[in-house]
Amino acid sequence: MRDSFIFYRSFFEATKTLTTEQAADLYYAICSYALDRKELELAPVQKALFSLIKPQLDANHKRWENGCKKKQKVSKPQAKRKQKRSKPEANVNVNVNDNVNVNVNERVYRKFSHLQINLDDYEKLVNEYDQQKVDDILDQIENFKANTKYKNLYLTAKNWLKRDNLNTKKNEKRASDFDTKRAFGVSL
Repeated sequence: MRDSFIFYRSFFEATKTLTTEQAADLYYAICSYALDRKELELAPVQKALFSLIKPQLDANHKRWENGCKKKQKVSKPQAKRKQKRSKPEANVNVNVNDNVNVNVNERVYRKFSHLQINLDDYEKLVNEYDQQKVDDILDQIENFKANTKYKNLYLTAKNWLKRDNLNTKKNEKRASDFDTKRAFGVSL
């Protein structure tokens, strides 16, 4: 049972042409339906106006019900935050399941630290670029010191490959490329 509901200006505007008694009957019918879901018998004029107002009351009631259901289902992070805020009582057992389900059927081509690329995305890159280039770029990303800022290995590799193509067209080298001239004059 609800304790409140929204009464719109359009409801009020619709009742302006009614007499005080007719408006009172309509207001009572609106309140009865919105709060207790009880439909009252009305005169034809009030019944016509109520039939126009009723769909909005139903939509608001549905939103209210969905809000109540959401409050009952608390996500794990919200439960942890609430648990941290409340003071722990003696002899209270709290079990939180932190299992992460991993799709075993996912075809992962390569994975390192927090990044991975599946076989489909790898094949897209190989179709667009040379396989050796793709593998070299993946190696460079893996060895790149600041790779923790990346979120998606496929997109990162694609951007690096585009940049690599532009640089090779201009004959520029990246700092991560190894060159014998940069061996600092050390010979073994």
